[in-house]
Amino acid sequence: MPAHIELASATRKPLLRGFLSEYLAEGGSGSDYPYFEAYWEEVESRWPYLILQDGHPVGFTFVNTWSASGRGTDFSIAEFYIVPNARRDGIGRGAATAVLHTHPGLWELSVMASNAPAQEFWPRVIEAAEGRDVERIQSDSKAIYRFTIGR
Repeated sequence: MPAHIELASATRKPLLRGFLSEYLAEGGSGSDYPYFEAYWEEVESRWPYLILQDGHPVGFTFVNTWSASGRGTDFSIAEFYIVPNARRDGIGRGAATAVLHTHPGLWELSVMASNAPAQEFWPRVIEAAEGRDVERIQSDSKAIYRFTIGR
């Protein structure tokens, strides 16, 4: 069954906090994430999504309006995580595509150069979501993808 996304209510915060802790530990970023509460406070510019497969939570994504390139954007993938045992089954691609289609407009996402799986994953997602006008901005530490969905 394909992945589904749901906007995470405040009652889902403990679940998302657990996923966030796993995500940060996996990425070697420690455990501090100062923007967590803002996803339920700044509802006009931040959207916390829970990723489900067969009704079971398997990950999360945080969407906001911050532009990694500094050139402005409508939406941005801030964080994206799928639990390890749910990877490689198309769940992540399906969920990411669903999130992109939920918010038509100009998107940005930033991928660390050291994250080889993400470097392969995101271009495939952008293609699957039929992203247009794709631009890749490369630096030593990351790649920023800018593209349009819908409209």
